[in-house]
Amino acid sequence: MSCLEQSTHLSLWECKLHGDHGEIECGTGPEDEIMVRPVRDVEVDINNTRNEEPHLLNIPLDVLKRIMEFCVGVEYLKLRATCKHCQLAAPIRRLQTYSLISPWLIVLDKHRGVITFTDPVFGDKYFINMPQKLIGDLRLYCSRFGWLLLYKLNGPGELFFYNPFTNDIRELPDAPYFDSLYFLAPPTSPNCMVVGLSASLPMNYFIYSWESSSWTRFRVDFGDTAPHSFLFPTMCCDSIFALNQGALNIFLENEERNIFWNVVVAEAPRGRSAQYILVSYDPLLLLVVLDELGEFVEVLKLNASAQVWEKIDSLGMHMIYICGTMSLYMEAKTPEMKNKIFFPRLDSKHGKIVFYSLETCRYHTFNCRNIEQGLQNLFGTKYHAYPHAWIEPSWS
Repeated sequence: MSCLEQSTHLSLWECKLHGDHGEIECGTGPEDEIMVRPVRDVEVDINNTRNEEPHLLNIPLDVLKRIMEFCVGVEYLKLRATCKHCQLAAPIRRLQTYSLISPWLIVLDKHRGVITFTDPVFGDKYFINMPQKLIGDLRLYCSRFGWLLLYKLNGPGELFFYNPFTNDIRELPDAPYFDSLYFLAPPTSPNCMVVGLSASLPMNYFIYSWESSSWTRFRVDFGDTAPHSFLFPTMCCDSIFALNQGALNIFLENEERNIFWNVVVAEAPRGRSAQYILVSYDPLLLLVVLDELGEFVEVLKLNASAQVWEKIDSLGMHMIYICGTMSLYMEAKTPEMKNKIFFPRLDSKHGKIVFYSLETCRYHTFNCRNIEQGLQNLFGTKYHAYPHAWIEPSWS
């Protein structure tokens, strides 16, 4: 079901149900069998300038409540905005409790103009239309607090925040192309600050303050040990950390606002070809190490005093979400979620999101909340080519 645009007229459509049990078959491809035909146009006074407000199809309230149970996210918000009848059928508190078990996997498909959300636990998929602003080649730098930080590659290059749950877009001033970007608070907060890192620009460290609405640039002297690139930037213990070819680097600011770069805080494990992912949960720093096919997965914890990584065998009641050049570390809301690492990969049979269990040392998928039989590695799983990230639902 596509989301409804906020306007003074609302076109209503009738969807034919298929199947013996009345399931709604929805999709975006030509193979989908949804039968759609216009019913009628109903004028809706969003600004409530009239005494009488039409009800959506004059559906009984209990029936409309049942329909609204199948709507989530932006659809839910925009249906609430159509009339008071829908507001009664769709309490705002439901948005605050929906799918809070886990972040969602979000995929931005510019070719179809569609944004897809996937719930990793229940496997539900939800589609919304992509705003015109997002059409084009994008780089997704960071996902936090329900917001995405995006850079538009084609044209002059634009950097902006986007909240897919409220459709809010907030532009930032012109900036160069960074290796990585990280923001410390949502753009709705006066404390929002964006940190940009680059290993190739003459001025290598950039800070954007939402309060001053400008970029502050700092030059960092790398000497003869110029880094290759900076990945997985994160704030921990009031300092910015990032990975450079697996080694942990730190950026420090003194009282004169000079930025100092420590080449190596801790070396990455060597001796094997691997991918390194930095994960933080202040004051904790973790390093996830895995090979290309995921045949081995290790989680290391930083021993700050000794400046070495030490292997751990359990995350306890926590879970990790890995995606591209970003990661999330969260406390598990339910027992079946704990001690797991979630990847933006889908199993080839059912298209379910794959996770690694540190308890079984195998990959699995969820069937609702039941854990499916394990996989030995990531061979044969599917990976999203479009910009994608884990995102925590936020309605502000």
